[in-house]
Amino acid sequence: MPEETRTFARMIKGVIEEAEAIDWYEQHKSVEKDEEAKSIMKNAQEEEFKHFAMDLEFLLRKKPKWRAIMQNVLFKEGDIVELGEAAEEKAD
Repeated sequence: MPEETRTFARMIKGVIEEAEAIDWYEQHKSVEKDEEAKSIMKNAQEEEFKHFAMDLEFLLRKKPKWRAIMQNVLFKEGDIVELGEAAEEKAD
């Protein structure tokens, strides 16, 4: 398997792992009663979100079509599904 493909797979796995960590912290914060512990979890979750964003940005730099689709969906007003459909058509 080419090195580029292996790097891509590792970065995809990174996105998945960061998303799982973000979810873990979200669930634990929602039931934590100790405010100091909750504050630590919140801080840790924000770090995971930063890592998620960096991994995703790396992938989007390697996949211009993905970037084009996301640029036409993210941070836009309107129906998310309709934006997605239009973005996909526009990218093709």
